[in-house]
Amino acid sequence: MSVVLFVAGLAVTTYLLRLAGVSAAASGRVGGPGFGAAAAALPVALLAAVVIVQAAPGGTPSVRLAVAAAVAGLCARRTGFLPAVLLGTLAGALLP
Repeated sequence: MSVVLFVAGLAVTTYLLRLAGVSAAASGRVGGPGFGAAAAALPVALLAAVVIVQAAPGGTPSVRLAVAAAVAGLCARRTGFLPAVLLGTLAGALLP
């Protein structure tokens, strides 16, 4: 039951974050160039928080997770979010 509540909470949080961004853009209260970057980073941060809790339950991430995160972070500077995640996953999976 707690997993269902957790997923429902994440869905509501994501919906409210997206609604806040759309509402702010529609009302013209969008401030400076940093607002768009911050709004784009919020869903990514939420996803990262969920993944790290599941990937490192003991508190210490594995080497595969560290390599995958590093590759995804480097790729995210040149590609979009989804290709960066896929390349990071591939790099972590290819480690011996």
